[in-house]
Amino acid sequence: MKRIASVLLYAAGVGGVMLLIINLWGLFMPLRSPEIGEDYADFARSGTLSSGESFRRLQNLAERSSEKELFLNEATKIFHQGIAHIPREDVEQKGLDYYRMRVPVWENFILYALSYVKPDTYMDYEFCSYRKALERGTGRCGQQSLALVDYLSRNNIETGFISLGGHAIATAKSDDGTWHMLDPDYGGVVPFDLNAAEKNPASVIPYYWSPAIVENNMARLYGSENNGIKYGGPEARFGRACKIEQAAYLLKWIAPFTLIAIWGFYMVRTRKR
Repeated sequence: MKRIASVLLYAAGVGGVMLLIINLWGLFMPLRSPEIGEDYADFARSGTLSSGESFRRLQNLAERSSEKELFLNEATKIFHQGIAHIPREDVEQKGLDYYRMRVPVWENFILYALSYVKPDTYMDYEFCSYRKALERGTGRCGQQSLALVDYLSRNNIETGFISLGGHAIATAKSDDGTWHMLDPDYGGVVPFDLNAAEKNPASVIPYYWSPAIVENNMARLYGSENNGIKYGGPEARFGRACKIEQAAYLLKWIAPFTLIAIWGFYMVRTRKR
């Protein structure tokens, strides 16, 4: 029995060291795919900002903008330009790992492991943290809206999510009490709510910055039967996954040090005997 315990404790120590090495390796590895540079333009023909430039613009926005409607417009533009929409065919060709759609093991081994346990959520993962989403710089409509909602929520703005069939956008409350629809994927801020848009779907087109909405006939989504609105921050759409994400970034450091400490305590105790 003592021999089994000894082997297990030794394995815990080795495992802790290996996990710590993985974490340290991750400090020097970029989360963003090498293909996603400032010259990468997605379907909306918008060049992709570096994460540093995105953070700089968000900081400037928070410091200078007091009018909420202007804040919503500028924030949506930053997330539109800061996160590239990777076409599904490109992902199928090069793989989720190439675009970091699955969280790399060196970024967070817990989220990486969860991609095997619950692949429907973690294999093609959408970050709840807007900072991580911008750092990675890749995603689709769900990721862009999720990141924007997280940022707005942190700035004390009432937010929510709208499901337009196969397309996800955000919504936020302006100073005058009206709910605006924010589409960081296609790029647009519609200054009225979904009910008004459903009555006249074409009315949303002038508020989009990219011709992609016309080319893809996106206005039809506003006129179709939609899945409704969920009000709240990132957790309103992603549920427990947001809390798991926060815990995973704490545990990625706590776990290896705990394992190493247990093994160290055992070694010291054994020598004293």
